[in-house]
Amino acid sequence: MARSPQMHRVPAVVVGMHLGGLAAVRGLAAAGVPVIAVHDDPHAAEMATRHARRKVILPIRSERLIDGLLHLARELPERPVLMATLRLPSLLISAHRARLESAFRFVLPDHAIVRDAENKAHLGGLIAGSELRLPRTLVLHGEAALAEACGLRFPVILKPVDNDLGYMQRFEKAYILDDAEALQVRVRAIWPHHRELVAQEWIPGGDDALYFCLQYRSPAHGRLASFVGRNLYSWPPGKGATAACTAAGEHRAEVEALADAFFGRLDLTGFCGIELKRDPRTGSFYVIEPSIGRTEQLEEVAILNGVNRPHCAYCDQVGLPLPRERTSPQAHTWLNSITTRRARHHLRARGLPLPPLRPGRGRAYDAYLRLTDPMPALLSRLALHPRVAHPLRRRYAQVRRLFAR
Repeated sequence: MARSPQMHRVPAVVVGMHLGGLAAVRGLAAAGVPVIAVHDDPHAAEMATRHARRKVILPIRSERLIDGLLHLARELPERPVLMATLRLPSLLISAHRARLESAFRFVLPDHAIVRDAENKAHLGGLIAGSELRLPRTLVLHGEAALAEACGLRFPVILKPVDNDLGYMQRFEKAYILDDAEALQVRVRAIWPHHRELVAQEWIPGGDDALYFCLQYRSPAHGRLASFVGRNLYSWPPGKGATAACTAAGEHRAEVEALADAFFGRLDLTGFCGIELKRDPRTGSFYVIEPSIGRTEQLEEVAILNGVNRPHCAYCDQVGLPLPRERTSPQAHTWLNSITTRRARHHLRARGLPLPPLRPGRGRAYDAYLRLTDPMPALLSRLALHPRVAHPLRRRYAQVRRLFAR
């Protein structure tokens, strides 16, 4: 069904312009939606996208975001759709929903669920009673808990209870530790700066044993969009962010059924996602982490394979006909070419097998590069060379202001 500009007169406000924000902006703009991109760094490569009709700089990691969004909404002729793409903005929007709901359209489950989904200490409570399994996990709140954690099956992965910004600036996202002594040394090095840690038994298998399900669920109509994907590479391997992923073929139905049961049991609405790891010894799936109330960094892999969650959410909240899913017979791959190259080099240097980048014989798409939107890719590469990147960003901003006049 062709959609006229009039049908999409309501703007969408996308908060958080990392790769997930860039994917949401591109997915919405491709459907004809006017998009406003909100971020705290005007020089971020993702903010160079030509698909955002307007770009607004706000402090997305503090409560000042809420005042800034309300000021923005007063400038717009229509009540916009609001989407968060990062953890902290999604928590802030959820916590202050009472102030925002008269100015924006958005769908969120109860704030307690949004909050608990971001806290690894509460994950066991969220999945209790469901068919999902959680690797044995201990919260390390003191010496007694640390002593108990030394009895876990090693290796273990050590992570913060939540992705606190102060922690992330000082330490790695996660540590894979091979024995009790290494665990004790690492925990005691972190504790003076950050007390909230969890130790979790490591599920064997490579990064290509990770699967995920991304859904959008409407309060009135239930599940409206669903995509099951499979990870190919992460950086750093075993504990980092997705570097490359594709549509899942094998195990798709099982992963989707587990996600459906979990999301349905909690009566979730809005954006819902869950990451699982398949244990090659038993074939069982274990929960790694959920994400609720926001889009994902790897959002574009679903869009490339025909499931445009941001546009589906937009149509549901504005009251337009839902977009038709265009499932491709070939699984397309989404990848960050820089981090994928690093991950492949890491595996090759250790003599480990390299998962194919195009297992479904579809196309491979770089996360940044589009011929119709080249600047994010150019600036992301130049970010590795600051002496070139900073002057180019200034000149690019000057040219944009010139054309804006």
